[in-house]
Amino acid sequence: MIEIKRWDTGAIVYTSQDATEIAFAIIEAVRSGANLYRADLEGANLESADLESANLKGANLKGANLKGANLKVANLKGADLESADLESADLKGANLESADLESANLESADLYRADLESADLESADLESADLESANLKGANLKVANLYRANLESANLKGANLESANLKGANLKGANLKVANLYRADLYRANLKGANLESANLKGANLESADLESANLKGIRDDLFEVLSHAPSEVSGLLAALREGRVDGSTYEGECACLVGTLANVRHCAYTTIEGLHPDSNRPAERWFLSIREGDTPETNPVAAITAKWIESWMKDHPVSP
Repeated sequence: MIEIKRWDTGAIVYTSQDATEIAFAIIEAVRSGANLYRADLEGANLESADLESANLKGANLKGANLKGANLKVANLKGADLESADLESADLKGANLESADLESANLESADLYRADLESADLESADLESADLESANLKGANLKVANLYRANLESANLKGANLESANLKGANLKGANLKVANLYRADLYRANLKGANLESANLKGANLESADLESANLKGIRDDLFEVLSHAPSEVSGLLAALREGRVDGSTYEGECACLVGTLANVRHCAYTTIEGLHPDSNRPAERWFLSIREGDTPETNPVAAITAKWIESWMKDHPVSP
């Protein structure tokens, strides 16, 4: 006889009369439709187990072996999966809202349409994982490995992707509005049609990234709003950008951010341009965070897009000598 107990109260949630191993008892419980809410399954060996539609809400699966397991449509909301092995696991449509997946192995896992809102995936390995149309709103993916992961049409609004490895990742049509991509590596990432409105791209590596048709309208419109307050200085801003004299992280110095550079061209304090109040959170300034001293349109894709925007604005707003 094997008993499965809750981790918080010790109460028995399922009893198997026939199983000789905890893994068999868990599978038997799932097949019977048992509620394994907050079940203590820490370290369980469930490799290749069929746990489809299982109710594992709040369960303790810390360090569990779920490699190749079938967890389709499973309820893992708030579950503790820290350091669990979920390599190649099938998690299509699973509910992982607020789950703890810190340092978990999700390499090649299928998370199509999975709900990972507010989940903790810090340092998780998601290499080659399928996260198409997954909900990762507000999720913590700091230092996560998303090398060649498929995030097409995924919702990453407000997600923390600081220092994440997104090399070669597919982010086509993904929602990255107000996401934190500080120092994220997006080398050769596909960002076609992605929404990067107000995203923090400071220090992000966008080398060879595909930003074609990315939704940057909010950023562009905010830049145009800034330029309208200093039309005579716009050509100087473009020159500074082309010469690598822009640094989006500071308002002062020879190489400064958007408003700081306009102030340098005007030879005035950055706080004195009428209509422009220093605001490091405005979309245009956050966009400029990914431009560092020495970056030019030839070496930085953000600088290249910005230069085209400025040229377009200048064409539509000629300044009299």
